[in-house]
Amino acid sequence: MNLDTLAPWIAQHPMTLWLWGMALCAMLGSLALQGLRALRHQQSPLRRWLHPVSPAALLVMAMAVAACALLAGGAVLAALAESGQATGTWGRVDEAIAHQLRTQASLGDLRWFATLTHLGDSWVLAALTVVVTMALWWRKHRLLAVGWLVAMAGNGLLTKILKDVFARVRPEHVHGAAQADGFSFPSGHSSASIVAYAMLAYLAVRLLPRRWHQPAACTAGALIFTTGFSRVVLHVHYASDVLAGWLLGGTWMVCTVLIMDSMARWRGAPPALARQ
Repeated sequence: MNLDTLAPWIAQHPMTLWLWGMALCAMLGSLALQGLRALRHQQSPLRRWLHPVSPAALLVMAMAVAACALLAGGAVLAALAESGQATGTWGRVDEAIAHQLRTQASLGDLRWFATLTHLGDSWVLAALTVVVTMALWWRKHRLLAVGWLVAMAGNGLLTKILKDVFARVRPEHVHGAAQADGFSFPSGHSSASIVAYAMLAYLAVRLLPRRWHQPAACTAGALIFTTGFSRVVLHVHYASDVLAGWLLGGTWMVCTVLIMDSMARWRGAPPALARQ
């Protein structure tokens, strides 16, 4: 299937693509959980290799890995932004999908995704940030509360800076089902949703009984895809904007968790993966 047939198909079948995308991302969430468990297992090669390392050295290593990951992520974002220019590969994909959605997306589909897109709204995630921070602090999970707050606030700041750096104009959207202003790249809804919902899944793994871990991971994957995909269907973002948002938010979230876990070990309280 080439671009000339793929773009019209996406515009004509957004509900089908959304359902399949949610299922796929729920599976990816489940796989991520299994990978985390494998890494944290007592007999894993990584655990055996890191066992002799002092907590202070482990924290320094985590910070170095996080810095490298952020630099690599920044390089990928720059390459994606370059490819998103009108003459680039992603630029042609973005314009083809946006054009077909403008001309073929039904008002019913637009209204449905205009409702779903609130999952990534600033006021929703700001309220969620406050509630979760207060709940964690009240339950005396102070490091988790700070890590959650840093993850959410830091991602918001990074997204704002990168939007101003790349200064990409949004696609035209005049349907009235949703409105968005400001620059387009990377998608703030996409980056914020992956940080928020992936972090909530991580907190569920840390604090809730084991039976809740799989539902939390699968639900996070579905919500992350839903939020990002809604931005494309509503043509308030290009597809590459959403990919960039996922990359930014995912990288920032992983770096935050990596440093947070290392700080827990440095403070003498190794984090358990799960309650059995």
